[in-house]
Amino acid sequence: MKRYSSIIIIALSALFIFCAATSEARVYLDVYGTSFKKITIGVPNFKGEKADKLPVDMTDLLNKDLDISGFFITAPNSLIDKELLDEGIEKRDINFGSWRSMGIELVCKGKVEVKDGDLSLETSLYDTLDGSLLLAKRYRAAPGEWRRIVHRLADDILLAVTGEKGILSSRVLFVGGAKNLKEVYTADFDGEGLKKMTNYRSITLSPSMSPGGKYLAFTSFKDGRSNLYVTDVEKNTEVYVDRSDGMKIGTTWLNKSTIVYAHTSGRTSTIFSYDVEGHSKKTLLQKEGILTSPALSPDGNKMLFVSDMYGSPQIFVRDNTSGEIKRLTYYGSYNSAPAFSPKGDLIAFVSKLEGGFEICTMNVDGSNQRVLTNDGTINDSPQFSPCGRYILYSSLRGGKYNAYFMLFNGDNKRPLKFTDYNEEQPRFVP
Repeated sequence: MKRYSSIIIIALSALFIFCAATSEARVYLDVYGTSFKKITIGVPNFKGEKADKLPVDMTDLLNKDLDISGFFITAPNSLIDKELLDEGIEKRDINFGSWRSMGIELVCKGKVEVKDGDLSLETSLYDTLDGSLLLAKRYRAAPGEWRRIVHRLADDILLAVTGEKGILSSRVLFVGGAKNLKEVYTADFDGEGLKKMTNYRSITLSPSMSPGGKYLAFTSFKDGRSNLYVTDVEKNTEVYVDRSDGMKIGTTWLNKSTIVYAHTSGRTSTIFSYDVEGHSKKTLLQKEGILTSPALSPDGNKMLFVSDMYGSPQIFVRDNTSGEIKRLTYYGSYNSAPAFSPKGDLIAFVSKLEGGFEICTMNVDGSNQRVLTNDGTINDSPQFSPCGRYILYSSLRGGKYNAYFMLFNGDNKRPLKFTDYNEEQPRFVP
């Protein structure tokens, strides 16, 4: 999917320097360790026309992005010496010793220009210890796209420091609405760019988007019962509908064109795959009782699912080559909504604990189960970010479901806001 086809797409140009001698040899922040120390970064107001408020707004947004990433402490400009705020953006103009003496480990400099209807942001990121250049990049876009430029910069700073990009320029797919009126939406991670993907004035659930974003799958009750739909996002046309009797819910993708979903009819449940381009349907698993919430490993070789074959909903894993099935959860009477990390090393899931429904993780073999939320409310629908560092989920607070995100270890829990209504089943747009 062309993610911003209705607006001017950001054009990135010119220099992208990672300073091979430093960035390839040094990992500034091991974000997959059991613990890590946040890095203190200074971002003085970007240079620009004195009467223009845009450079200040862009600086403020970058500081906000870096803060919510969970990996940085952003030094307030109000606490930075004036001579440091006023210095130039070139390396020769920067007093690294003074920055370092304030406890600031990284400094990001920027210059904003608007000329002939074109916005340009030139930025550099330095290590104050030795003045080494970690990132130098120039971004270009229409002035109205300045927020996306800043989000891209924040992600690139995370890439320079941690070795992987961030999530600030991501889009989120979710279900929004009231109790009996739910639609599928997408929005930028910061809540901007809201787009309604369905408009059935009914209950629409369990959305998922194919890798590459060409197809959107969901369950809708628009025809009076739960039918599964797959639409071509760009053409806004239905390419597959399962109208058979029973409940169809829980969708995921095996590849760019093959959907996997659960279907329960009577006492029998089946997990199907369907190739919307090859028009081929296969039965992956069929049993009496409940089969739901299929989720595939990054290589497609294993499939998680929820079943009550031992009396209560529990999480199982199936080897898609041998057909072997193994139970993963034993603790608690209710475990559901499993999701693989894109790195293939963790599984997020929901467990009922002491009256609440909590987000948990475990290793792919079921070991090392950890509770991440533990707040006694209803937390649901955990999904990993593409980098595997974050988990999106929904949480019931004050009688309303809202989207939240946190680091994979449970730190840095933050709310997201896209609408004024319930927001459920969030996941990152591929």
